[in-house]
Amino acid sequence: MPSLRYYSHGKFLISGEYLVMKGALAFALPLKFGQSLEVSVSRRDGISWKSFEKDVLWFEADFSLPSFEISKTSDTEKAVFLKKLLQNAFRMNPGWFETNLGFDVISQADFDLRWGLGSSSTLISNVAWWFGINPFDLHFSVSGGSAYDIACARANSAVFYQLNEHQPVITPVSFNPVFKNQLYFVYSGKKQRSDKSILQMAGRLKVNDSKIDEVSVISKKLAESDTISEFELLIDEHEQILSKLLDLPTVKKSFFPDFSVSAKWLGAWGGDFFMMTWKDDPKQLSAYLTSKGFDTVFSFNDMVLPFDNYS
Repeated sequence: MPSLRYYSHGKFLISGEYLVMKGALAFALPLKFGQSLEVSVSRRDGISWKSFEKDVLWFEADFSLPSFEISKTSDTEKAVFLKKLLQNAFRMNPGWFETNLGFDVISQADFDLRWGLGSSSTLISNVAWWFGINPFDLHFSVSGGSAYDIACARANSAVFYQLNEHQPVITPVSFNPVFKNQLYFVYSGKKQRSDKSILQMAGRLKVNDSKIDEVSVISKKLAESDTISEFELLIDEHEQILSKLLDLPTVKKSFFPDFSVSAKWLGAWGGDFFMMTWKDDPKQLSAYLTSKGFDTVFSFNDMVLPFDNYS
């Protein structure tokens, strides 16, 4: 039996962070980076699992079948999460494997896992493919997050994402702005557990419907922006709204108070990536960011799924 291979995309949440949990329309982009899952039938009983980060082994575990009990592992905490994920997937489709069948599984991330581009969401999406089940059902069985990242994992275009009575509503969006060469993504150097951060912050936010509507309108306008100036005004407005709601400083106030750039957190505030605009020589941007302690910078084309892949 030939091996099976699945691949899911990472994500950037451009707008709607935290408020997507309360029904706001979010705007998100699938990325070039992601994670694959290769599954082959083994003569051994159970599942032998190995996870790689750019060809470097960082986690392994063996599970018995059909109980999915952990027989050995390099990291108990991660193995317990994976066990729960596999058990829930099996409950959703108990006929997925034959008696006395074993599997060798290789999960390969093609990005630095510290970046927070979706190591969990791409894993959940790939496991759902393997088991032939709904990836959103699997996500909600192990996470309280909005699941916008699951939408990106399977997307071939930018998406609008919204929870309507706790059910995902996904709308493909064509987003290929003429100013894309003036958009950059910067790694802050701080890894965030986005699901926990969003749940904790969203849970304590007191937001009226007008603010949710306001952010939803910004999400739509961001996707439709014709000029970099319009885009900058919108991300600055979004940052100000969330800054007041969260009682946290904006990216610009935190890092660039001396410079006329527009910048916005992507997802959880205070960690992972932020987006910024730059209209001049990219080498000047690199030098400026290095002086601020930021060494990992990507252009739009470096990160975002190529538009010729969009349907």
